[in-house]
Amino acid sequence: MSTSSRQPATGPHAGETRDVERYLQTLFGREPSGALIEVRYRHRDGMLRDFFACTDTHAAARRTLHLGLRSDVYVGVAPRRRRGGGKDAIDRLWTLWADLDDPTAHHQLQRLPVAPAIVIASGSSGHRHAYWPLQHPISVSAAEAANRRLAAALGADSGAVTNAATILRPPGTYSFKTAPPVPVVLEHFTSALTTAQAATRGIATDPCAASLVPVRRAPAPRDAADPLRALDPAHYVSVLTGQTVGRSRKISCPFHEDRTPSLHVYEDPEDGWFCFGCKRHGHTVYDLASALWQLDTRGPSFIELRTRLYELFLPGHSPPAPPRARRGR
Repeated sequence: MSTSSRQPATGPHAGETRDVERYLQTLFGREPSGALIEVRYRHRDGMLRDFFACTDTHAAARRTLHLGLRSDVYVGVAPRRRRGGGKDAIDRLWTLWADLDDPTAHHQLQRLPVAPAIVIASGSSGHRHAYWPLQHPISVSAAEAANRRLAAALGADSGAVTNAATILRPPGTYSFKTAPPVPVVLEHFTSALTTAQAATRGIATDPCAASLVPVRRAPAPRDAADPLRALDPAHYVSVLTGQTVGRSRKISCPFHEDRTPSLHVYEDPEDGWFCFGCKRHGHTVYDLASALWQLDTRGPSFIELRTRLYELFLPGHSPPAPPRARRGR
């Protein structure tokens, strides 16, 4: 298919520019200086990232619209405290959200205690993203718990799209899943702010928590000293890539241009993940994180790799000491 047949015929108009800028301003405009906006986009070399100061939503909006004319573009909903796209780069969030992938799910919005301030048609037929901007920032764990409660109440995606590292399509761009591309449209916008408590009032307390426990089963004896090796692949792939592992168990591979998702995430921790496009694969969270973070699984790099993974997936727990350190003389 030629490039011209996949590109929108014209550039963004003034309305689209205004929409994406006020969208970014709502998500990031109240964050103090030093934090970053992550803009992620598809490129022939794979998924790439740009970062902008949260105080410069105008520059982020211009870049987003420019990229959105020829590529799928996504924005990390939470401010990043460093140039990274994973949950370990996030301290707090100013927004709750829900990904509505059922064409009838948006009708459930009317039954919630607080209506979303922002609703975006994300390009796929009937799919929408709903946002609840908050009066004050909240912690990663509090935001994820609230997102899971909203998702359950809406019958929405309660898996990876509730995690703090989620990336979503911004308005003013296009979804290139089909030809011709479909615009991502800001359907509803207000400046209303709420609290996590108000937005989730009357909704069951974290109804999905049991299904989101990272360790799906007791580790095999060889993994008993390191629970990271028994993490559910769908959980760690979601957290590290910021993509949803849905019913198909396939996501776009982060290591190459992948318009048709080809990285398969298996159910059993021992099977891990495999990309049918570039053939890259791994059996544990270490394999994926080392490739994404460019850290070796041996030597001093492994110490950093394991420490970061424990901070991300098992906060409050320390990595096991090396066998030699545990043995007596």
